[in-house]
Amino acid sequence: MELLTLGSFLVVLVVCVATGVPTAIALIVGLALFCLYAWRTGNPAGRVAAMCWHGIRPITRILGMLVTVGVLTGLWRASGVIPAIVAYTVPFITPQLFLLMTFLLSCLVSVLTGTSFGTAATMGAICISIASSMGVPLVLAGGAALSGAFFGDRWSPISTSALLVASITETDFYGNLRNMVRTAIAPFILSCVVYLVAGMLVPAASTAADTAGALAAAFDLSSVVLIPPAVVFVLAFARMDILLVIVAGILSAVPLCLFVQGMDVAEVARTAVMGFTAPTPATAALAGGGIASMLSAVEIVVITSAYAGIFEETDLLRGIEGIVARLAARLSPFATTLVISAAASAISCNQTLAIMLTHQLSRDLAPAVDHALDLEDSVVLVAGLVPWSIAGGVPLASMGAPVESMACAVFLYAVPLCRLAFGRLARVRAKRA
Repeated sequence: MELLTLGSFLVVLVVCVATGVPTAIALIVGLALFCLYAWRTGNPAGRVAAMCWHGIRPITRILGMLVTVGVLTGLWRASGVIPAIVAYTVPFITPQLFLLMTFLLSCLVSVLTGTSFGTAATMGAICISIASSMGVPLVLAGGAALSGAFFGDRWSPISTSALLVASITETDFYGNLRNMVRTAIAPFILSCVVYLVAGMLVPAASTAADTAGALAAAFDLSSVVLIPPAVVFVLAFARMDILLVIVAGILSAVPLCLFVQGMDVAEVARTAVMGFTAPTPATAALAGGGIASMLSAVEIVVITSAYAGIFEETDLLRGIEGIVARLAARLSPFATTLVISAAASAISCNQTLAIMLTHQLSRDLAPAVDHALDLEDSVVLVAGLVPWSIAGGVPLASMGAPVESMACAVFLYAVPLCRLAFGRLARVRAKRA
């Protein structure tokens, strides 16, 4: 019965992906199948509902954070924060350094916004547009932008994936960020070197793109608009509660919307809820954010958390857990987690469900702190390398880059590969000692 239930879910998921039906529909059908399984195995309806709530309850705080992050990203667009960052940095892009700068600028924006989707739709779209005018292969530019977009999606004081990992593993958020720095240094340097060399080898022409001018015409880009990100990072480095940090980022952006950009209170409220609407066609890439932009993520997190409650209190995953145990006996905890994350990402078609499934199957392989780092260095990034997953497919589509760009997203490969290499080297040294 377990195999039939899981198989039915996979069939529904594949059909939805193949036909373009929203993934949320497949997830809802999956929840119905799993609830039916729990009921058929002797659990009354009330008990099944309790299982679902048992999975959802631990992540109620993360749901509030998702909503506030949506408000923040909308207001940061409207207040001029993101337009200013883009306008200040685009002039530094030169033909020889184009790929490297695309990676670095995407890293910067993704750290400031905590989202790969938002980074791709803003800095990524701009860089792809410039790449097209310069004659730079879009597959390379897209790979550099995707790498940078996931840099902050993995490591940012307001990253929703990092918040989710900290929540489900019950670990310290700031401690996780500190640990992630350690495993990102070598991959970051490697990515910079690869994009620097590739940029020098690929011929490119100078660009006359007037991106900064278009943004300056639509927004007041005085340095005062950089106050919100400064506030966020000061409070984050002071290790303030992350929800308070996000709220501070929102509150510091409201006066900018009202008194610098000339919005009225109704416009600010609408932007907080529905997202920012670009004032001119030239700034259309900046549109988005708001609570509405996070509803899909909230829906997915709630449904997949309900999965976790059922998985934990039934035998639905017992067969798979046996496979994981045999795999763990032969591989290191991280290598096992990486294998699980690849399968979960391919099956789930989105980052959130992949994180939840990988956690569910690998949580006993290592202590909680190490397990959180293993998730960040595997499934959070691997999800962006699956062509049919929204994790990487949507960012590439929003920036106008081909799906083949995933093959050039160096940072997404470098982190897990460096973890494997350094782990292997440590084991060899331990044996020699």
